[in-house]
Amino acid sequence: MSAAERATPLAPLALLAGLALGTAAFAAEIVSGLAIGAPTASIPVLDVTGPYRGQRICYVCEFQDAPNVLGFFRDTSADTAQLIVALNDLYVRNKDAGFKAVAMIVAGPDAAPWLAQLNAETPLDIPLTVFHKGPADVAARLYELSPEVANTFLVTRDRYVVDNIADIGPDDFARVAAATAAMLAAPGR
Repeated sequence: MSAAERATPLAPLALLAGLALGTAAFAAEIVSGLAIGAPTASIPVLDVTGPYRGQRICYVCEFQDAPNVLGFFRDTSADTAQLIVALNDLYVRNKDAGFKAVAMIVAGPDAAPWLAQLNAETPLDIPLTVFHKGPADVAARLYELSPEVANTFLVTRDRYVVDNIADIGPDDFARVAAATAAMLAAPGR
């Protein structure tokens, strides 16, 4: 038997093994945040820079049926700062359409000084908040936030998720902007 004949039966096995690895990698993709169509639960957060500074407030409740983006950030970083500024810019461009946005740091109250400094350096119109109990806060479970994901953006309207964009870098924020534009262009419920 030639070398080519001996290799032929292994080729389909190698192809199947490659497909299995690709499928496993796809299945292992990390998901974070509520699924499209899911209702948004009320969650109190600690307001650091917004109109309720120093108080616990539910911005999900405050926004009610308004089109909005809930930005969840695992922790503080240069990328987080850039994404928060981009979220603020998105808000400023669309606030006349009744659009709202909030940034929430999952890491908890230890991130408050960082948020205050960010707001001092780059004045932002959106509220900057933290989870009261950090990653152990019930909000992390209610919103199904993965601790392995750096950020999750939930585009919502009428207290339902319209789009979920997770684990992006600043260069990918256009995806959040496009999802927001599509939501604002679509008729409400």
